[in-house]
Amino acid sequence: MKTADQGDMQAVIDAARIGEAVPVGDTHLAFPLPDGGHVKVIDIESQIAPYRPNPARKTGTFHAHDAATFAAYLAKHGTPDTEVWADAVGAKIVGVIDAHGTDFLAGWGGHRVLYTVAHTKAWQAWIARDGQLMSQSEFAELIEDRALDIVRPSAADMLELSQTFQATIGVNFESSKMLSSGERVLEYRETVDAKAGRAGKLEIPKDFDLALIPFEGADGFKVNARFRYRITDGALRVGYRLTRPDDVLREAFESVVTALSGMDGTPDVIFRGTSS
Repeated sequence: MKTADQGDMQAVIDAARIGEAVPVGDTHLAFPLPDGGHVKVIDIESQIAPYRPNPARKTGTFHAHDAATFAAYLAKHGTPDTEVWADAVGAKIVGVIDAHGTDFLAGWGGHRVLYTVAHTKAWQAWIARDGQLMSQSEFAELIEDRALDIVRPSAADMLELSQTFQATIGVNFESSKMLSSGERVLEYRETVDAKAGRAGKLEIPKDFDLALIPFEGADGFKVNARFRYRITDGALRVGYRLTRPDDVLREAFESVVTALSGMDGTPDVIFRGTSS
């Protein structure tokens, strides 16, 4: 039985009193049961719905793959009461077509369009290794695969560094020194036939910069990454730590929302938060 207001309850009482079916609102019917002590309320709409040429109202959640589709759907189905909610935490934007209206007019909230903002492959590749220490070969492969994302030092310099990592696989790293520029110099010794061999140095930059688009359809951002390394028993492991990636994601999501707000069909006001 649906939740009854004062008028609905009176209709149920009337049905019990007069022993005949009584309408409850526009979609329900109350009628007395044969035992004379109970009244049942049925949803007429659900009973006749299969026989209607069209449903009584629009329902369902539809998933848009990009901002343009999201805005186009709003332009087609939107009403003056339609709301848009942007959830930065969940990286999604929800359009509630039949939202609550003004003057205490309630909306069903059952017709929605959802745009889940997707991460780019470049962002996924760098965030997956963030904070991890890798072998020299693993790190070299990452640099070679994602060289186009690197803007400082130049991609050519980073590729040269990756080749140096490959060339020094198997040597014995002994110590490290920090230069006044912040760069690290790792000293190693290459052994041949179990004898002490030639010494060498490997210079690692303090950090490097990436040019990344975190979300599909977002603006591009410069993301700083600080080098990390560890020498254990002569073996070198290398990695990086992205600088404040959560802040970058928030700004990138906001750029998507800003672009969406300028599209036809989108309400003037976009709420920040979630819609249940």
